[in-house]
Amino acid sequence: MELRKLEITEEVLKIGTSTYYEGDIKSFPKAEADEYIRLGWAKCVETGETGERKPGAQRINVQNVEQQVA
Repeated sequence: MELRKLEITEEVLKIGTSTYYEGDIKSFPKAEADEYIRLGWAKCVETGETGERKPGAQRINVQNVEQQVA
């Protein structure tokens, strides 16, 4: 699984049950990280890439997940 290291740019960012604060540096799976960058919630530590933060609620692109039990 490819990971991207992000720096959180939101003052407080709640994702699921996790809370992140501005300046926190965390690694996320690439698809998830790309979405946070697109929304302007974080920037890539390596490239400096960041999206445009728009005020108000933003739609998150969610990928369907299938779970297989062996």
